[in-house]
Amino acid sequence: MEPTICDGDVVLLDESQTTPRDSRIFAILKGNGELIIKRLIQPVTGGWVIRSDNDDKRIYPDHPISDSEIDSLKIVGRVVWHGGAL
Repeated sequence: MEPTICDGDVVLLDESQTTPRDSRIFAILKGNGELIIKRLIQPVTGGWVIRSDNDDKRIYPDHPISDSEIDSLKIVGRVVWHGGAL
């Protein structure tokens, strides 16, 4: 999620915010147990996009998903704060 959130940064999650919201950053639990932090985008054409803020889309590609797939995502909470080393 660089440059927004860097490796080693600390994040604060609001676990009461589990409903997807356009352009917000969420912690998402994948089916394999991996926790990822990504931005959710809702295009005007419908569906959703799980996006990393990292510019290298070869390594961190966008993942389009349907409206029904977003309902099955396990959203742990919305990232409301982050901090890192100076």
